[in-house]
Amino acid sequence: MTTKNLARTVIEGGRTRGNTWARRASNGVQRTNVRRVSGALLSGADADFTTYPVRRVVYRQFADKLGPAERWLAGQVGRPWNKVRSELFARFDVRTTVGRHIVFDHLLPEVEGPPRRRPDYVIGRSGILKKAKRT
Repeated sequence: MTTKNLARTVIEGGRTRGNTWARRASNGVQRTNVRRVSGALLSGADADFTTYPVRRVVYRQFADKLGPAERWLAGQVGRPWNKVRSELFARFDVRTTVGRHIVFDHLLPEVEGPPRRRPDYVIGRSGILKKAKRT
């Protein structure tokens, strides 16, 4: 469900589909292994050399809904970057973890870009936000 508040609309993504299934599968494998080892111990197996297997780690992955924020940023092309940046910080509260994540991890790298990634937008000499040319 979308809201009129862009900051709330963007982050409501949940987990990625593949991550959900991987976590369920790792839990199923872990339960099966524990059941097998526990059954062997109950039937009289040597407890000194029987160990429970280590669970395969499946890290959490999130699916942020970035489409509305990316469309908003695309709509700001042709405006002065200082005004766009101030509106960006006004819309997303960077005092919160969610706001910092969206602004500093997703939106600003599209404009300013980390050293090894080509940004989608560039700031012209006159300070105007422009779409980057792809070669």
